[in-house]
Parts: sequence; structure tokens; C-alpha cells
Amino acid sequence: MVSTRTSAVLWDIDGTMLRAAGTGVRTFSIALEIVTGLGFPNTAIDMGGRTDPDIGSLVLAALGIEDDAVLARLLAEVEAAYALLEHEFRPLTVAKPGVADALDRLHHHGTVQTIVSGNLQSVARRKVVAVGLDTHIRFELGGYGSDHPLRSELVRTSINRIAAGGHVVDLDRVWVVGDTPRDLQCARDTGVRCALVATGTHTFAELLALGADATFTDLADTEAFIDLVLAG
Repeated sequence: MVSTRTSAVLWDIDGTMLRAAGTGVRTFSIALEIVTGLGFPNTAIDMGGRTDPDIGSLVLAALGIEDDAVLARLLAEVEAAYALLEHEFRPLTVAKPGVADALDRLHHHGTVQTIVSGNLQSVARRKVVAVGLDTHIRFELGGYGSDHPLRSELVRTSINRIAAGGHVVDLDRVWVVGDTPRDLQCARDTGVRCALVATGTHTFAELLALGADATFTDLADTEAFIDLVLAG
């Protein structure tokens, strides 16, 4: 296999590439009813930037359940619920500003683009496909909640898959693009760079204060984002 040296962008999905309004809570609620007979807990759960296994554990813990077998069944039902309701979720899924253009332009420059998301892999793919952002995404090179419950491990998984695919990417040319403090933390934990966009639930000022390598209001200023990634 011939290796090629390039940059890589590891895209977060929810709040970064797109908004899939209410789909997470709804699928977990359906899965909970099937697996436990209980409703979604009233306790506030911070889901932003977490993996689905992590969210599932928090949801079950809020209901007084700590059982790996129940968690596994819950996640399987989440996948099934998303597949069943995909036709309803598509109209609720909207791409964020500038993302489609950024994907096209990075592809033109030979950048490896994949997903690092807490979503289970099948759910991640369905969301991205729903808004037509899948054309330049190498899903097989990504890291997903179905790979590991810890977000930083998803970055490591993706980097290993990119390398196994024949791409030589120095860590300082790998970018996590996300919208939460947890996206920045997983980048820091793995020694890669991070660009944050204020298109999720955190304000630009909140994200700027975190000290990421770059912070954007959104990706409508595509030129600045592309220059950043290509510069290393």
C-alpha cells in the first residue's frame, strides 16, 4: 500500500455539522420504554459532546440502574429506533452554515475527512446522509460511540484507522472540529489540534475562553477555516 502524507479533519456531528432536533432524547426515550418500561428521567443530563454509551449509562443511573447488559440492550434499541423513524427525522435534520462548502474544498485539497462522534456508527451515518454531507466523508476511518465509551479513544481509533488506510498524517495536522468543551478535551488528550464552532449550545465567548487552536462563530467564513487546516 502506498502511503500519502496529508491533513485530516475529524468532524463532530451534532451541533457542528448539523442539527438533528430532538432525535437523541426521542430515540433514548423509545429505547428506555422497550428495555426497562420506564420513561426518560426528569434529571437534567448534559449530553453535549458525550458518547451514546456514556449518555446511556447516565440515563440508566438516573433511574437507579447500573447494569452493562441493560446498557447494551438500550443502545441496540436506540439504533433500531433511529432506523425505524429515519423518515421522520430527515426533515428535522439541518446542515450548519458553511459545512458543505468546507467539505468540498477540503476534499479538493486532498484532506482526509471522517467522523469522530459519540453517536453510534449507524446513527452517525444516517444523520450525515440525511443532509447530503456524506459525499467526502470516509466513514470507515472514523471513531464512534459504538467503538468506545470514552471520547478521546474515538480520536485514537480514527487516527489508527487513517494510518491503516495508508495515509501518513502528523498529529499537528489532525484537526478535531467540534462545538463543545469535550471536543477540545478529546483533542488535547490525544495531542491533536482543535477548532471549535459556536453552532451548538455554547456561545462564541464561552468557547473562545477555552483556548482552542481556533474558534469560529460558524463556518460561513469558509476561507479562514480552510486556510487554518491547510496551514497545519
